[in-house]
Amino acid sequence: MRCFLVDHDGKTLTSHYLPVNVLHPKAGHAEMDPEEFWLGFKDLVTQTISRAGLDVKDAKCLGITCQRNTFLLWHRETGRPLCNMITWQDRRASQTCKDWNASLQFKFLHTGASLLHFVTGSKRFLAASILLLITQQVAPRLYWALNNYPNALDLALAGKVCFGTIDTWLLWKLTGGKVHATDYSNISTSALFDPYQMQYSDLVLSTLGIPASILPNVKDTGGLFGHTDEDIFGAEIPITAIVSDQTSAMFAQGCWSPGDVKCTLGTGMFLSFNTGRKAHASLTGFYPEIGWKIGEELVYLAEANFPSCGSVIQWGLNFGLYSDPSQTAGIAEMVESSDGLCFVPAFDGIQVPHNDPTAAAGMIGLTHNTRKEHMVRALLESIAYNFKQVFEAGKSELNLEVNRIRVDGGVCNNDFVMQLTSNIIGHTIERPAESDITVYGAVFIAGLACGFWESKDEIKRFWKLDRTFDPVVDASGKGVMLDRWQYGCCVLIIVGLMLEVVVQTMLEVVVLAILEVVLAILEVVVVAILEVVALAILGGGHSGGSGADHAGGSGADHAGGSGADHAGGGGGGSARITISYCTRVGFVQGVVIGRRKCH
Repeated sequence: MRCFLVDHDGKTLTSHYLPVNVLHPKAGHAEMDPEEFWLGFKDLVTQTISRAGLDVKDAKCLGITCQRNTFLLWHRETGRPLCNMITWQDRRASQTCKDWNASLQFKFLHTGASLLHFVTGSKRFLAASILLLITQQVAPRLYWALNNYPNALDLALAGKVCFGTIDTWLLWKLTGGKVHATDYSNISTSALFDPYQMQYSDLVLSTLGIPASILPNVKDTGGLFGHTDEDIFGAEIPITAIVSDQTSAMFAQGCWSPGDVKCTLGTGMFLSFNTGRKAHASLTGFYPEIGWKIGEELVYLAEANFPSCGSVIQWGLNFGLYSDPSQTAGIAEMVESSDGLCFVPAFDGIQVPHNDPTAAAGMIGLTHNTRKEHMVRALLESIAYNFKQVFEAGKSELNLEVNRIRVDGGVCNNDFVMQLTSNIIGHTIERPAESDITVYGAVFIAGLACGFWESKDEIKRFWKLDRTFDPVVDASGKGVMLDRWQYGCCVLIIVGLMLEVVVQTMLEVVVLAILEVVLAILEVVVVAILEVVALAILGGGHSGGSGADHAGGSGADHAGGSGADHAGGGGGGSARITISYCTRVGFVQGVVIGRRKCH
């Protein structure tokens, strides 16, 4: 969590940082304590202003940018959280996603969307025909929360619950519970909001049973959201911008025109194309989102993300390949190539354009001659190759003329990665002097909204170039290695699918074996019971003396005293019982009791 104070010349007067504690109460769960988060935020702002030697009354405005799709629920009347913040990395709704994606409702949705696409030719309906829920979206995790936290759904239906992402929660607390709102950039990636219609999706809400009453109002990215309560900082501060982190970085980079591309290379990789006023319906996995809405200005982005980027370098650090990430570029350049070694960083599956969450990470091409330097180079090359794969998918699908490519995030400081990326995509890449640029988008939008700056032209000068990476023609086999890396992606996707099939098959075998044992026991018990019941029935239905089929003493088929099949006593008869059964996949299909002569 960071706070920056910026003056009219775009200069950072001071900044302060506080760590955020992420909780993992169960496997796959990732949470943050909302009250702890709020107290940290309040303390952070107070300390930052104090460090600058300024008074709170000197603050012209406040802008907020935060990670998307982390949310919580709280009581509308008391303001108390009903749960911890469930972060975007949380995987508790994995089964929920699988169940809904395989449900009859989604099959109807896909079929209906396919028919509408056939009639209208709209790519929007074609994209909807392959739409699936994923855990990164708010919708499936919100469904899980409402149906698993005690009384959450009942309170929601009674209108006593507020839902909100981090920005909404902070806005609620800052205004003393007066404002329950968010902006278009934060809500448009939640799967609760229809970016094409610019409103909440009635279809999603009704399908998942989410009450609309819990949702925040959606406002322009830049504009007056409210004022901080005077008791919090000692004076009121206008809150004039709320924007998602990726959009904030896009705005700070000056990527304001269609065809501008921004890539954030942090823990994950986020590649965004500015598509202007048109929302793109993607078939390869690019998400259509609202970048920002400021008055009449509406900008859409097409975004793809890959969760493993900086985490790849961290993995190498943990693995002992180097002692500091800053060493990686130098180590990689110690060898001319990775010697045929390919690393596919699919720790959390592979996204665009393969979109396979089951794919596994791995190294392909290890030999007796493989050295540490080859492995480090393969790690860095995987980041560049992945950039190329996602970039080319977007460029081809969007059919946009790329104006500029600007990068930010910690990994963009690696010159080896940046130069290799420029070489293989054939485009110039610009790196700003301030690589951690996300916060400045919120600063600029807030300042423009309150009149601190008059226009975008005024803030253009704040962006400073650190270095340009121009593509270099290199005939050292980069194309061959890229093909090999893409082949590796396909191999690991197949391996992931095979592992899934093997595990599923093993589970089926175990379950069937258990069923066979249980059914065998039940079979013996049922047969024994039926024999006893049948004997009782047959015994009660026959008496010594005379009868059509049985005669105590003499008869056609049975003779009391002697006979071909049965020897009675002097008058009591007995019966042979036939019980026929058959099984198929361990299930009893039928039981037949023969009352007459043995067949």
